[in-house]
Amino acid sequence: MKDHLIHKVALTRLDGVGARTAKVLLAYLGSEDKLFEDSFDLKTTIPGFAKERFRNLNRSKALHEAKSIIDFVEKNSIETTFFTENNYPRRLKECSDSPMLLYQRGDFDFNPRKTIAIVGTRNMTSYGKQLINELIKEIAPYNVQVISGLAYGVDGYVHTKCLENNIPTIGVLGHGLDRIYPNQHSKLAKKMVETKGCGVITEFPHNTKPDRENFPQRNRIVAGMTDATVVIESGERGGSLITALLANDYARDVFAYPGNVDRPFSKGCNNLISDSKAHLISSGKDLVRLMEWEKEDRNKIVQTNLFEDLNGDETIIVKAIKEFEKISLDVLSVRLKKPGHILSGILLGLELRGVVMSLPGKKYALSCL
Repeated sequence: MKDHLIHKVALTRLDGVGARTAKVLLAYLGSEDKLFEDSFDLKTTIPGFAKERFRNLNRSKALHEAKSIIDFVEKNSIETTFFTENNYPRRLKECSDSPMLLYQRGDFDFNPRKTIAIVGTRNMTSYGKQLINELIKEIAPYNVQVISGLAYGVDGYVHTKCLENNIPTIGVLGHGLDRIYPNQHSKLAKKMVETKGCGVITEFPHNTKPDRENFPQRNRIVAGMTDATVVIESGERGGSLITALLANDYARDVFAYPGNVDRPFSKGCNNLISDSKAHLISSGKDLVRLMEWEKEDRNKIVQTNLFEDLNGDETIIVKAIKEFEKISLDVLSVRLKKPGHILSGILLGLELRGVVMSLPGKKYALSCL
């Protein structure tokens, strides 16, 4: 088991190999283990991967670093989740730049039924606190997992309020699990790790400092792991805007609270709304309504007789939608390897028969009666 994990970790430590390249290597080699076999042919041909690059991967160094990382992981009760494992976050897996490996502490679900990101400025105002208090109170009955970045301001306050209201929450870090940044959130992070349904995760191994360039990388995990991103307060620039724009790129819903035009930390939200990059919401009830959580929480299921007369393609589509619960046409097309225009026709037929329903953003879900 440990030897197998070494190759997974080592894949993330190869020189010049990012997440996208690593996935290409896995696709053609079939497993990360083959890349580290002594008999591996350095002349192997992989499209878009020059043969000379294999000589510059520095596999021995990657294996040495991996052993050190695994020693730390085992001594500190840290769990790992690799891209090809079944419990890897399915929403994050849809993103082409998703990390190959996640390190985590805590007992939580990577694939809950409902999950959102709540982000915002580090310079949170009393207005931002008011919005968060109302939002958390409103979503508490819907069993929603909340993800944020454990940063100063909005992030830390969101995690705190989630713990107070028994809402599962995960903090995504921009550094290794040998530290917590900011240090003032160490107790908060400890409580999250000790609370069922909560915890902290990162793609960075220990000894990785909270350098500035790590946080945009962190933000793509926040956006990619969730169904939607909610921006509370934001200046004209900042990490929360990066998260919102990444969520847009991933075809996820983005919501923002408007604020007074003369407030510096409302400008980012106002710009997202005016640029049609976020839906305007003014309360948690707006979010619940737009996410259609009311239907999902009525404990009703689709009647089985609706599925009795499905043909082969229809059955495959329905099974894929059921697995993801809510899926975009583009992702469905990639997953099933069928052109979007063909799927659209089949989905329309299923919709007319009441089997599926169309949602904003060209997404589909199974109908609830």
